[in-house]
Amino acid sequence: MAKKPLTAQSIITYREELGMDCEETSNLQWVCDLINSLNINERALSKEQLNDINKRIKSIPTGKQRVLLSALDHVLFYLKEICNWQLPEVKEQAFTDESTMWLFSIHEKNLLASQCFARYESQRESFMDKRWHDLGWVLLVLNFEVAPLHLSYWQRILSTPTCIEFFEGQFTLKVSHPKPISSYADEDKASFTRYPLPVFPLRVLLNFYKYLPEKALTTKSLLDAINRWVDTEPYYFAAMSPAEWLRTFQSFWHHHYAVPPKLLRDLSDPMRHVSPLDSTECYAIDTVKEKLLFIPPLNNAVVGAEKKAPADAWPHKNLIKYHKQSSKENSTKPTAPAWGTDNVIPKLFYHYTDELFNEGGVHKKTLLSQSIDRYTNFYKSLNPLSFDDATNPETLHRWAHKEFDRLDEKTTPWHLYNFLRSASHQELTDELDLEQFERPELPSLVDPFCLNVSQINSTVELLLSSKNGDAMQRLFASIAVILGYYGAMRRGEVLRLCLGDITIVNPQKKQLFSIVIRNTPEGTTKNKKTRIITVFMPEPAAKLIRILLKIKTGCDETKPLLGFEYESIGLRSSYYIYPVTQALKALFGPKVRFHHLRHGGAELLYLQGLHLAYQRQGCHLSSILQDEATEAMLSKESCLARFDFWLEGRLFDKMNAGLLLDVIAKQHGHSSYATTRRHYLHGMEKTIALFKPVYRQYSRAELRYIYDIPVGSNDISRILDSLSQEHSLLSSEDKKQFQPELTESQIIKKLKLNTLIGGKVTTTNKQPSTFNKCDFKTLWESSLPEDFIDKNTNTFNYFCQKVFKALNNKTLDFKTANIQWRQLAKGQYFNFVSKELKALKTLGKPKIILQKPQGKSHTETLNIQFSCVCNQKTLQAFKTICHKGSLKHYTATFLLIQNRKSLNSNKLNMVKNQFLRKDDNFNWHKTPGGNTQLIITLKTLIPSTLLAQTLEQYFLNITLK
Repeated sequence: MAKKPLTAQSIITYREELGMDCEETSNLQWVCDLINSLNINERALSKEQLNDINKRIKSIPTGKQRVLLSALDHVLFYLKEICNWQLPEVKEQAFTDESTMWLFSIHEKNLLASQCFARYESQRESFMDKRWHDLGWVLLVLNFEVAPLHLSYWQRILSTPTCIEFFEGQFTLKVSHPKPISSYADEDKASFTRYPLPVFPLRVLLNFYKYLPEKALTTKSLLDAINRWVDTEPYYFAAMSPAEWLRTFQSFWHHHYAVPPKLLRDLSDPMRHVSPLDSTECYAIDTVKEKLLFIPPLNNAVVGAEKKAPADAWPHKNLIKYHKQSSKENSTKPTAPAWGTDNVIPKLFYHYTDELFNEGGVHKKTLLSQSIDRYTNFYKSLNPLSFDDATNPETLHRWAHKEFDRLDEKTTPWHLYNFLRSASHQELTDELDLEQFERPELPSLVDPFCLNVSQINSTVELLLSSKNGDAMQRLFASIAVILGYYGAMRRGEVLRLCLGDITIVNPQKKQLFSIVIRNTPEGTTKNKKTRIITVFMPEPAAKLIRILLKIKTGCDETKPLLGFEYESIGLRSSYYIYPVTQALKALFGPKVRFHHLRHGGAELLYLQGLHLAYQRQGCHLSSILQDEATEAMLSKESCLARFDFWLEGRLFDKMNAGLLLDVIAKQHGHSSYATTRRHYLHGMEKTIALFKPVYRQYSRAELRYIYDIPVGSNDISRILDSLSQEHSLLSSEDKKQFQPELTESQIIKKLKLNTLIGGKVTTTNKQPSTFNKCDFKTLWESSLPEDFIDKNTNTFNYFCQKVFKALNNKTLDFKTANIQWRQLAKGQYFNFVSKELKALKTLGKPKIILQKPQGKSHTETLNIQFSCVCNQKTLQAFKTICHKGSLKHYTATFLLIQNRKSLNSNKLNMVKNQFLRKDDNFNWHKTPGGNTQLIITLKTLIPSTLLAQTLEQYFLNITLK
C-alpha cells in the first residue's frame, strides 16, 4: 500500500487530549520527516535506527538539538502508545520515567482535587432542588461521576446527543476516537469506546441536550465555562488550563476510588481501549451448517457441501456475471467452490466477491458489478496458495508478504489488503494477522470481540452433540474451545500443547490445571519463550480434560494432547480446530474467529483480578454481564482459585496489589500490561463499575430529579413504594427522611427508557445460568454408540461405549487404541459402500485370523482371510475392494491351491498378473486331488484386543444380509 507519512498534527492532537506538554509543530514535523525517510515497514524501531536518528539530531550545533530530542520522545511515545511500535529498551525506560513524572503532576493536584470535590458535593445537594442549567456545572458532574476526560472529548460528547446508548443492562457513553483504532471502523461506523453513565449524570446530560447553546461548542468555550463556574461560591478557584483540570480530576479518581496509575491511564485516555459494536447474540443454526460441522474442509462427499468447480475456473467471475444479469429470469446464482488442494485462492475470491455484493465496500454500502470486477481484477496476478500452506500460519504469512512485495502497482496493494481482510474471516485462513500488512505509522487496529462463559458452553454443547465426526474428534474440538478460553491460549499453542504439559495442580483442586506453553518441533511461541499458566475452569469443562488425561494414561508425554500419533499439525488443525471455527461462526456470526476465545479468557481473568483487588462479590456486575455463568466465575472462590498460582494460600491484601496487572499480562505471554490492555480488554463499562459499590443511598430530592418529577412533589412516594418495601411501612414524617440504599439497575427499571433517549430500548434478558449445570460428560457419552456394530445399518463404529469402558478399566490402553484407529483408517475402511458389499459377498464370509507377535513386537494382530474360487468374478470383486476400495491399504498374501500335474496354469497367470499388487506376496501349492482354491489373507496390523470376535460378527452380518 502507498505510504502515508507520519505528521506532527497526529502527535499534537494526541498529547493535547491527554493534557501533556508538546513541542512546537515545526520540531515535531522535523522528527516525523526523519522517521519517514527511514521507510520502516514494521511496527518497530531498531537500536541502530534510533542511533542514526540521534546522530542526525546531535550533529546540529545550536540549542535546537535539545528541543529536537524532546520532540523525538514525543513522537516515539505516540508510536508506542497508539501505533503499537516496539522501541529499544533505552526508550522504554525513558517513558517509564515520564509516567512517573505524570503521576507526580497528579499528586500536585491532590489538595485542589479534594477541596473541589468536597465543595461539589455540597453544591450537588442544593442542585437537586434548584436545578440550574450551566455548562461549567455539567462538566464538573461528568468528570466527577463518569470519567476524568480531556475537554476535547467532552466537547464532542456534549455536541452529540446520540452518544448515549443503553448497552447490556446500563446506560453508557459512546466516546468516539479522533482516529479509527478498531477493525470495524469505516465511514459509517466510527471507532469508539464505552464508559458507564450513572443515572444522575445521565439526567444532567439529557437536560443539557434540551438547552444546547446556539453557538457550536469548542474546547475553549468549555474551558471558559468551567473556569467561570469555579470562580464563584463555593469554590473560588483560579482559572486553570485544560491540562490542569484533567490532572485535578485524575487526582480525584486516583485517591477517591483507589484507581492505580495504569488503570487511571486507561480511564482517562479513550484511545487505550475499543468497545465492541454490540452484544453478541446467538445466530439461528441452519441444517446445512449443522451437517457440515466436523466435515474436513477437503471432504466434499456430504449433503449440503459445496459443489466443486472446475480446476481452471474462477467462480467469482461467474458470480459477477450473475449479478450483472440478475434482471434476467431463471438466472441461478453460482455455488461456492470447494477448497482446492493446490490452490485455495478461487474459493477465497468467491467469498470476497460475495461479501462485496452483500455488504458493500469500505466506503460505500452498495457497489456496482463493474466496480467489484475492477476491485478483484488482480486475481490472476496472485501466485497459488495450497491448502496445506493456507492452514499453516507461517507459510500463509510468507505467501501474503511475498504477494505484497511483488504487486506494487498503484492500487493493487490496497485491493490485496481488503482481499486479505476477507480471508481473515474464513474458517481456513482466520490465523491471518492483518496488523503485519497495515502501515506502521497508522494507529494499530484492534479487533474488539470476546465471548462470555455461557457462549463457551453453547459452543461446547454444539460440538459434543453433533452427529458428525467421531467421539474423539468431538472431545478434542471441545477441549480446544475450553483451553482457548479459560487458558486464553492462541490457536497454535492449543495445537502444539503436549500431553505432559498439562497437569492437575493437586487432587483436592481438580478444576485447577497447570499448563506449560513451550516451543516444540512443530513451532514456537509468539515471543519464543516458555510460560507457565494456571487455569481454573468450571467442573463440567474440567471433567472433559480429566477424561482425556485418563484415556491417554501411559501415552508418550511429548506427543500433542489433542490428536492421535502420526497426525501432522495441519491435519490436527483441520480435524479439531476447523470445527471449532465452524461452530463459532454458526453461533455468533461470520466475523468471529478462534482467537476471540483468547479475548474472552483475557477479559475474564482481568475481571477476576479486579474483583479480588476491590473485594467485590460475584454478583457485583450481575446487571451488566447478563450472564449467570460468567457471574459464577467471578465468585470469590473462583477468583481465589484462578489466582492460586500467585497467592499461594495468602490473602490478597497481603500481596503487592500494584503487581496485579503485570501478573495478568504475564499469564497471557505479554511483556507488559499495555499489550493486554489494548488488544484484549474492551471498553470501561465493567471496569468503572467495579470501582464503585453496588448500593448507595439516594435522597428523595435526588430521586425526584432522576425521575424528572417536579421539586417537592409527593409523587416520589409512589416510586419509592415500588423500590423499597421498607418505605411503605414508614410513617409520613419518617418517609421524608428516608434514604433507601438502591442499585443503579433498580432505578433503571423504573425509568421510561424509550422516552429518555428517543428510541425503542429493550433491556437484555439475562442468559440462564449454565455454570455447573451443563453436563458435558453425559452429553458426550450419550453421543457414543453402545456397541461397535450398528444393528440397523451395520455401520462399524470404533469409538463406542465398549471401547471407553475398556479404556477406563485398563483392559485397553490408548496406545493400542491409537494403533487400531490408525489401522482402521479412522473408521473409514470398514464402512463399505454398496458395490463393495456386493464384492464382499462374492469373496465369501472372511475369517479373522490371529497373527502371533513376530520379532520385537508383543502385540497380537488380526488378519482377514477369504477362501474363494479363482475366476474372473472373484478377480473383479477383489479389484473393487482391494485395488481401489476400502481395503486397498492392507497388503495381501495369496495362496493358490491347484490339483494339476502340468506346470502351465491360466489361473496361476491370472493371480500373478491381475490379482497381485506391488507389495503383495504369492504362494502356489499343488495337490493331487480336490478343487482349485484361492486363499487371500489381508495383513491389517490391527491389534486384536476387543476386535477379534467383533470383526467376525461384523463380516458375518454384512455378507449374509
